[in-house]
Amino acid sequence: MGSVSEPTFGIYIPSYKRANTCTAHRFLRYGTYIVRASEEAEYREALRDVEDHIKVWAVEDELICGLTEVNQWLIDNAPEDVIAILDDDIHHFYYRMYETVSLEDPEVVTAELERIGQLMSDLKIGFGATDATIRPWNYDCEFSFKGCAGAVRWVNRPVFKAKCHKELEYNYDLDLVLQELLVNRVILKPKYFCSKGLTDTNEGGASGKKRGDQVASINLMKSKWGKYFSYNMKTNVPHINVKR
Repeated sequence: MGSVSEPTFGIYIPSYKRANTCTAHRFLRYGTYIVRASEEAEYREALRDVEDHIKVWAVEDELICGLTEVNQWLIDNAPEDVIAILDDDIHHFYYRMYETVSLEDPEVVTAELERIGQLMSDLKIGFGATDATIRPWNYDCEFSFKGCAGAVRWVNRPVFKAKCHKELEYNYDLDLVLQELLVNRVILKPKYFCSKGLTDTNEGGASGKKRGDQVASINLMKSKWGKYFSYNMKTNVPHINVKR
């Protein structure tokens, strides 16, 4: 019998105009920032003190010129089988069970990222994500198999079928969830392991997005997915209405 090779795993952090404010790498034993070539020198200078374990991968600007573009490029071109994609402004990780415990040790955080990646490979699940909220009362089980995506996403590239669509840029992660629920039936959401970012309130990234564009994207999602997607405009909370 031929040997079964172990899946390879990588951690990536797409970043734009946040060379001096990105924080996600502080929680990692290793990882790679994906940046526009025009900003490469700035990122390398800002990350000089951690260059032994945090790398910079510069890509031609026009290939990763937006949220959907950089994520799709990474999904198409990462060399590993399973990848974790982190928001660059993550400033906290937690264990959230019946008590909430702050995680600051890069060994622990990196091990959890690897653990979820291994589970997805073993179970042949294409997409995974942390919860979109860290509210303690949202914890009701260790894992769920549907729901909105948070600041960390995992992609099992040999199984993943969804595509990032530019016209849904401000809700592209929700669209990925629904696509994967349609074709692969489930996603993997670790509800015990949470991440917290700044929700685009700091400079750079998608902080310049306009409310009108967001509303247009929401309406497109409603048109595309019908009863399976809803959005509370008063609370800015989306809902994936799929039973699993």
